[in-house]
Amino acid sequence: MTDNTNKLLLVHPSNGSLIVCGSLFKGICSLRKLGSIDHLIYCNDSKGEKAYVVSSEETVSVVGVMSTFTKENDTFDVFVVGKGYGSQGNMKLISTRILQDFGNWDVFEDIVEAPAVQVTPFVKKYRHNFRYSFKESGFIYFLFTRTRRGLHNKNYTFISRLCEDDHHYYSYMELQLSCGPNNMYNKAQAAFVSSPGEELARNLSASSQYGQVRSQDKILFVVSSTDEDKPRSGLCMYPLRYINQRIMEIISACYTKNGKIGNKVAVDSPYTTSTNLLYTLTKYKCSADFLPSPLASTPGFALAAQAVHTTRDLLMAVAVAVEAEHTVAFLGTSNGKVYHVSTNTGKLPGTPVQHTRGVPNCTVLGSGLYLYSISMVPVEECDMMKDCKSCMDLKDPYCGWCALEGRCTRKSDCRKAEEEKHWLWSPQNQCVEITSFQPPNLSCKKMQKV
Repeated sequence: MTDNTNKLLLVHPSNGSLIVCGSLFKGICSLRKLGSIDHLIYCNDSKGEKAYVVSSEETVSVVGVMSTFTKENDTFDVFVVGKGYGSQGNMKLISTRILQDFGNWDVFEDIVEAPAVQVTPFVKKYRHNFRYSFKESGFIYFLFTRTRRGLHNKNYTFISRLCEDDHHYYSYMELQLSCGPNNMYNKAQAAFVSSPGEELARNLSASSQYGQVRSQDKILFVVSSTDEDKPRSGLCMYPLRYINQRIMEIISACYTKNGKIGNKVAVDSPYTTSTNLLYTLTKYKCSADFLPSPLASTPGFALAAQAVHTTRDLLMAVAVAVEAEHTVAFLGTSNGKVYHVSTNTGKLPGTPVQHTRGVPNCTVLGSGLYLYSISMVPVEECDMMKDCKSCMDLKDPYCGWCALEGRCTRKSDCRKAEEEKHWLWSPQNQCVEITSFQPPNLSCKKMQKV
């Protein structure tokens, strides 16, 4: 009996099912009841190559995101898949898979033909390794690493974007992301999209690197590593609005400036640029068939970010939560530990989780009370601290001193926390101390302000 490795799991919300794609039978998928995983809704291993969604190879990375596809007057639920390079099976970099039988289409069949993105030489040459996917405001995004032409041994991190309603992938565009000094952390391992806390939004705005960042904006948090035998890792942040702005600049250069910005080539070879187009960027922001070749930025126009946290551990997972206006990143390591990092105070002592194969993924529950990695661990242990000083020494955004109750708590667990001096949190370790009081003596039966 051959073991199955789950390569892709997606919730199909419209019918309450779970899409399960595994390594068996060259990467076919099945549908299972979300409330009872043992209940198999659909599985067919006789459809041949058109049903091979993922890969039988353990090292081939696969990501996906739910979407819809409209043909004439019919709209279908689909999922869009990014699959890395492998030696077996089909080599379609991106595919759109339907979730029902329709006409000549079978369940899980790829219903988009986009040779410019799916052709074998393109996939083989750059050896994409997908790490994350998401959709936002009408766009689908993929985060991956790949090589560049002539540099087959070095990985670079890219984010690609395409319009969700672009059924030919004409709008596909790649932007290189740089993390740390001289792109030290060049190989993305995991990512997470979240709105920042108010404090982080203020700090990013004050840096003037990204313009005005609001607390309702989206930020892409990426953990990346070096390409060394003993890799080091860094956490970098990229406001999604700034990613989109840079992508539009690159596309604009292709439409109107012969692929150049400030006399410097902005569009990477071998992707072509058109030099005689009279169409405007505003009218054709999602491209069209006159621009069929995928675009990518050159290294000089990569979107750069400084690492807000670095470590000698190999980081493999990241999840982000906001607590009392503070942004906290939970980081999972290859040796099976989880710790959390405040974006302005550095590494915080987290709960070690012992696993033999590391932490491949992290998710914060909607309640904000627990973090799912391989097992479930609390996001804080405030009650372990028994006095104000030890509570403050944590410098943990989750934990503050509830003065009225004399205990270390989350802000939400402290009565009257919104009143001044009732819930104390400070990176400067400031506790309330009584230095003097007047009058020095007072009858226990007399009420008087002291």
